[in-house]
Amino acid sequence: MTANTGLTVDFGKNKSGDDWRIVNDGVMGGLSQSITTLSENSILFKGEISLENNGGFASIRTLITAGELTRCKTVSIRYKSNRTDRTFGVSLKNSQQYYIPYYKSLFTPNTTDWTVLTLNLSDFKHYRIGEIIGDQMPTKALDDIFNIAIIISDKKAGAFDIEIDYITFE
Repeated sequence: MTANTGLTVDFGKNKSGDDWRIVNDGVMGGLSQSITTLSENSILFKGEISLENNGGFASIRTLITAGELTRCKTVSIRYKSNRTDRTFGVSLKNSQQYYIPYYKSLFTPNTTDWTVLTLNLSDFKHYRIGEIIGDQMPTKALDDIFNIAIIISDKKAGAFDIEIDYITFE
């Protein structure tokens, strides 16, 4: 990791996985459940989404130093999932309050094999409480990002899983 030129989260035991925490819809009364399991080289995030009690999301999140993404243009994620019927998101926030707008890009696995997905940060959409409110993330917004999340909120009840090897911002 080099200051102001990028950020790599390399998952697995004795790596970056311990810095991530689960935040599910239970914070707002929902009933979704999830767990993480660290292996030697990855983190497995899995669980069950429930739409009961106005629920419908599960996430893993970590904090970074504001400004670490300032010069970044892309994010690459090496992942696999046993499900090709679920949609995940990479979320970038500059506030801990759920009602403050944030930026997110969605992806749906199209294979159960390891895949490297690269997203342009400028293509991230502006969201507020799960609804799109803008088409692009301004480059200046990266100056204040301090929260990265992998989230599932695809409005479908049932099981999900995603195993992540690394996330790299460049």
